[in-house]
Amino acid sequence: MSEFFFRNLKKTYPMVASANGVRITDTDGRNYLDACSGAVVANLGHGVPEISEAINGQLRKVAFAHTTQFVSEAGLSLAKKVVDMTPPGFRKGARAYFMSGGSEAVETAIKMARSYFVHRGENQRSICFSRWQSYHGSTFGALSATGHPARRKPYVSLLRTPAHVSADYRYRCKCGFGPGSCSSDECSISIANELEAAIISAGPENVMAFIAEPIVGATLGAAVPGRAYFPRIREICDKYGVLFIADEVMTGLGRTGTTFGMNHFGVEPDIIALGKGMAAGYQPLAAVLASGKVVKAFEDSNGIFEHGFTYSAHPVSCAAGLAAIEYVRKHNLIERVAEKEFAFFKRAEKLLETGIIGDIRGKGFMMGLEFVKNLETKEPFPVDIRISQLVAQEAMKHGLLVYPGSGFLDGELGDHIMVAPPFTTSDEELDEMFELLGETLNKVAQHVDGVT
Repeated sequence: MSEFFFRNLKKTYPMVASANGVRITDTDGRNYLDACSGAVVANLGHGVPEISEAINGQLRKVAFAHTTQFVSEAGLSLAKKVVDMTPPGFRKGARAYFMSGGSEAVETAIKMARSYFVHRGENQRSICFSRWQSYHGSTFGALSATGHPARRKPYVSLLRTPAHVSADYRYRCKCGFGPGSCSSDECSISIANELEAAIISAGPENVMAFIAEPIVGATLGAAVPGRAYFPRIREICDKYGVLFIADEVMTGLGRTGTTFGMNHFGVEPDIIALGKGMAAGYQPLAAVLASGKVVKAFEDSNGIFEHGFTYSAHPVSCAAGLAAIEYVRKHNLIERVAEKEFAFFKRAEKLLETGIIGDIRGKGFMMGLEFVKNLETKEPFPVDIRISQLVAQEAMKHGLLVYPGSGFLDGELGDHIMVAPPFTTSDEELDEMFELLGETLNKVAQHVDGVT
């Protein structure tokens, strides 16, 4: 018994004792190889002394100062550092707004988009389009934008009216063919054009923003869109004066082998939401980056963004984020992820021999494995098999941590896991990781073969 409100009150959890590098130890002395950086957060692994020292140094100066009264040196330095990492067209006049987590970042981004139009005198613009099979957070605004049926289901009556279009989900492309079999540009443009149709239907004068993950994370397991998708989205947003929000909470700051996931598509958004690995898990930290275009609307009006959190731009969190970014740059870790990408995905090919993986996808150190019952028809496993949970549980028995996901097809069907290790993972640790994953999947494949 415990007073702790667990995520699942009918499940038991090991108690964490310590962590170092890419390994976590529980109080029973069991060691786990972290193949998913927690929830794709601990991008630099555990126990980086430079970050701990930065946190302690800030604590010795001041632990907390409210942003209605003060700004901290750490906050100013972090803002400059992260804005300097954005694309040239975005960067001029851009500013950073800090908060504690990804859901808060998405809430902030959506409210910033609304405020942009209020300051411009376009008060009727209030619709924010997003995509099905997306995840943007658990707060009400972010959950309204989220397109994962199972996560939405208990709260639908509280959420805003759905304003969703299709995602460019290559494995189950609407043309009926798999990756490499269809004309990706044609299909991607067709799917992107759903946004234009939705904007026209709603009335362009009523639409304020479109939000999307560059590479869909938790709900679609690292699904990468076709190369023509986001350039077409950018054209549509420009045509109708709609702001484009890039949800880079999972992909941002190196996870996909580039500073921002959107860099892969040569597209610059108007607003960027960051989180998760921004401080590599050493402190709660997230950010919204507003392009110069967005900032100017505030500057040309009264300058006020009617929004804020108690812990916005927390000095200790900002110090941790600054140290984390400096560590990444000092050790060329984004470049390292890009260099290791091919070998990372090559290691996964042997896993196809298990016969339960329909698709391996992703970029950088962000990999998704989708499980299917039938490789030819792509039929998903029955709901009662709960295969992604089976894999995660079996992996823990093997001393391996992976990130499971389910219900992305219709709220019940559809299973995957994500493999997203820290950027600092050595080649030997990657070899061990995929060896343990292979053992895990073979065990699960035998089990489900007997059940089905």
